[in-house]
Amino acid sequence: MLKKAKWKDDCLSPILLGIDDLCDGYFKKEHQKIFPFFDAGYGTTNDGSIFSYLNKNLLQKYPEIKITFFLPFGKGAYWDKDKSIINDIFERAKFENFLNFILDCGYEIAYHGHDHGLINSTLDPSTWCCEFDQYSKEEYFDIIKSDLAKFKDRFGYEVHGGRSPGYKFKDDLIDGLCECGFKWWSFDYKPFINNINLKYNGHNIIEMPSNLSGDMFNHSKNPVKSAAKYFLNLYRLEHMIKGGQAVSIAEHFFRTRFDGKIQMPNIYNDINSLDFLFGYLRNKDVWYATFSECANYYESYKNTDISDMGDGVFEIKYKGSWKIFLTFISEHRYLENIQTKEIYEGFMKNNRWLFNDLVEGIYRGHQDVF
Repeated sequence: MLKKAKWKDDCLSPILLGIDDLCDGYFKKEHQKIFPFFDAGYGTTNDGSIFSYLNKNLLQKYPEIKITFFLPFGKGAYWDKDKSIINDIFERAKFENFLNFILDCGYEIAYHGHDHGLINSTLDPSTWCCEFDQYSKEEYFDIIKSDLAKFKDRFGYEVHGGRSPGYKFKDDLIDGLCECGFKWWSFDYKPFINNINLKYNGHNIIEMPSNLSGDMFNHSKNPVKSAAKYFLNLYRLEHMIKGGQAVSIAEHFFRTRFDGKIQMPNIYNDINSLDFLFGYLRNKDVWYATFSECANYYESYKNTDISDMGDGVFEIKYKGSWKIFLTFISEHRYLENIQTKEIYEGFMKNNRWLFNDLVEGIYRGHQDVF
């Protein structure tokens, strides 16, 4: 027997944490000291920064967490330049070092637009003008391609996916995302829905989910409503995990909105909710993954076939466009690639042998070393 595990290491579900709006910005220019509720990333890892707050209150406690940070690559158009500090992500060496630190930690950086959009005063001061409404299609995707090329040149890192600010996007632009080389995109927030698909509306780009809000376990002023929300959300979360669904938690890095309101969800206000959530998940058989890791695994699972050739021989074929990234399950401790003669040793989980490093080829199982 040789078969595919639905998720890596035969875990029940992948757990993703996507945090939007990390940038080299600080809301109150006049402050000499950095405070986490005004910081969007300008404070980097310094004391008082929002990242330091996240690290001390969550990441040190749960080092298993994998984060995908969604960054605007350019200078935020909606920032008040007189009252705030805002740079593009390439402008300051200290911020570049911070991004390298994030990558070295095993976290992921994904695309969240160029300037995040702006308020279109020619229409209505309260109306948000999306990036793609500011430019022609050609101009818009030229900007994206330039951002991606500059990032790869500066950091040696290829960005595989992204998410539009506010999840706002137009279907007639999806071909442009594919041409930019994106392998996945987080198109929409759908609470408790397993919205992961190999092709989004028939396009050759993986739809990645966003289905849990990081504030789901925050307390309200009404204790009865808080208790009802608590138990309902636990039930929904359990249903997702038992169903093998991808659990994708949505958060924002920046707390303060420029209209004076608080942006929700945000990691500053939601830290206790996130602490409870990841504490609860720690007892579950789940896989902590970045968006690209999850997308790669899902793509491999959907594009890999196993053929039983008889006499305990199986052939693995992968027809995808990414590198195969898949856990296989066998009753045999050792698998021999008949073509290359290479021997693979599995690891035991739930009385079955698992393999994470198999490639395309023809395999025969063995119980003993030979």
